[in-house]
Amino acid sequence: MRIALITCAEFVAGSDKLLKLQLDLGGESRQIFSGIRATYPDPQALEGRLTIMVANLAPCKMRFGISEGMVMLAGLGEKEIFLLSPDSGAQPGMPVK
Repeated sequence: MRIALITCAEFVAGSDKLLKLQLDLGGESRQIFSGIRATYPDPQALEGRLTIMVANLAPCKMRFGISEGMVMLAGLGEKEIFLLSPDSGAQPGMPVK
């Protein structure tokens, strides 16, 4: 797991559940698709936030493109999910221990 900065977040055309996120891992950029649209109806509000991602997953080809990881969430599902955020001082690319 690594710290990631969300640089771009947008709706996925043709999906009512997915958001497309561009993540900066400190000099490396990754694209992921996450089923968090119901919780975050304004994806641009996620831009600039730090989060935690699983970075060692194999890229997964999806109908909408390639997903290169997964963001960490907490909650029960549907609208009760929360994007995990590290404390201030964490930098993109740092490993999570």
